[in-house]
This record gives sequence, structure tokens and C-alpha cells, in this order.
Amino acid sequence: MITFAHPWLLLLLPVVLGLGWRFRAAAPAAFSRAPVLLRHPALAHLRLGTARTAPAARRWLPLVLALLVLAAARPQSEGGWLPPAGEGRDILLVIDASPSMSIHDMTLDGKTVPRMAVLKQAARSFIDARLQDRLGLIVFSDAAATVVPLTHDRAVVAMQLARLTPGSTGAATAIGEGLGVALRQVEGRTPPPVIVLFTDGDNTGGLLRPREALAYAQALGLRLYTVAVTPEPALPTTDEGGLREPTLAEMSELTGGAAYRAGDADSLARILAEIDRREATTRPPPTERVRLEWYPAPLGLALLLLTLGQLRELRTGRAA
Repeated sequence: MITFAHPWLLLLLPVVLGLGWRFRAAAPAAFSRAPVLLRHPALAHLRLGTARTAPAARRWLPLVLALLVLAAARPQSEGGWLPPAGEGRDILLVIDASPSMSIHDMTLDGKTVPRMAVLKQAARSFIDARLQDRLGLIVFSDAAATVVPLTHDRAVVAMQLARLTPGSTGAATAIGEGLGVALRQVEGRTPPPVIVLFTDGDNTGGLLRPREALAYAQALGLRLYTVAVTPEPALPTTDEGGLREPTLAEMSELTGGAAYRAGDADSLARILAEIDRREATTRPPPTERVRLEWYPAPLGLALLLLTLGQLRELRTGRAA
């Protein structure tokens, strides 16, 4: 169905048609010029009659003006549905930067490389796929620090990820501290954010214990995904009080997430692809359609008629 963006302009059609019909013989031709007159004293004795040619009626002029008004009213029609923008999520990547992440025991492109190199490549692909999300980056070893707060600037997150160096901030693995810094950033946010924790071992440092951070995560109602970046499974440990710390699998299960173990680059890529699917961006139903503009058709036809009419006058040598 054809509609008009400016339908009030159609009220001008009768006026334009009337004016075009009235002045159809008086409108100047494009590129017209005054005739060249030669004066000579002997011409008066020749008694030559002066022939005048009446200007040709431009019957096409009312139609051209009407088409221009029709184009100015912008005829439109509805096309397909516009895909709505997805509702992004807040996702924090919490990465272990302890010296053990530099161990060369993983394979990438047929070569043995450090664990951190495999993690960087897979995490970069994950970052590039999350177009609508806000992403943040937290690093932990002896302590934890926010490298990039939650942001839509995926390029900054990827750049800081590439700069990570294992062992530059200590030798311990403070998983509880890393989770604690992440939880302080996302508390009170709706919907609950998602945390993806990468580590290759158990908790060996920090003041905040993993079980304490887990209790806080459950209270906030967020999902925790844990990825063990190591060929060997980690064993649960106990602190000096004899209390066992929760395993990565238990931490993920209690928060509604999932736990994984990546032994090589391919498995890590599959793991992050699965997390990407599980946390897919939600899209509301479409509410707007594409607007197809049809004003070029009457505008082009008007210009064509105007050009043909003016060429006809120039060829016949008629002037208004």
C-alpha cells in the first residue's frame, strides 16, 4: 500500500495543474536565446513580409509540475521487518595470569605454545562475537585487578587481552580475589551479569576464599562459567582450617553456569562457542518495517519529460 510522507502537498495538485495549463505557452525554453537580426538599408525595398511563429504549446508542462509535487510528497510503501537490536549482556572475563599459564603444554596450529597463547586466541574470537554486550577484563595472580571495566569498546578489551603476560603480577593463583573484584563490579545490575573464569589451577593465594566469593555470587544470582585451561584436571584443596574449597565444577553448578576443561586450542574454541550460544543475545520481536521510497520514479519521469520537451523545441527552432 502506497502512503505519503507529506500528504498535505497533494492539495497543491489542482493549483499546479491550473498554473501549468495557463502558462504552457509562455514558459521559457531551456537554453533558448534571442534570434539574430540582420539590418541592411536595401531590405526595406524588398518588401519582405515578417513571419512570426507562434510558440508551441507545452502540453507536457502541467504533467511535469504534477509529477514534481507527487515526488515532493514522498510516496512510500512498507517492506520487510527491520531486525530489532539485540539486548546486550554484561560479561566479565576473569583471567589467571599466574606463571603456570606460561607452561608450554598446549598445541596451536601444530606447534607447542603456552597456555596463555591459546587462551588469548580463543578469547579474542569470543570478544569479536559479542557485538551487543559490554565486556570487562579482570586479571588475577597474587591479587586481582580490573584491567578494563565494563565497556562496549571491544577493541580496547582485545588490545589489553593481547598485552597480558603470565607471572608479571605475582606467582600465586588468587581465584577468590579475582571473583571478588568481578562481583564488586556487577552487584546490583539487572539482568545479572555473566562471569567467565579462566584458570589452570586451584586457589593458592589471596585473602578472599573461593567459597566466600561463591556465596556472594549465589546471592547476586549471576551465572559463573569456569574454564580450566590445562590438560590435567585440578584436585580440590583445603586451607589451614581443614575446609575444602569448592571445585570449579561445583562453583559453576551452584550458580547455574557450566564448568569446562580445555586441553588444547580446538577444545577451548568449542567451549567458548558453546558459552556464546548459551548466552546468546536476546532479541525482542520486530516492530518496525523497512520504508521503501518511491519518489525517484515520479521525479525521474518529470525530468525525462522536461528534457524531451526542451529538446523538441530546440530542434524545431521554436522559442517562447
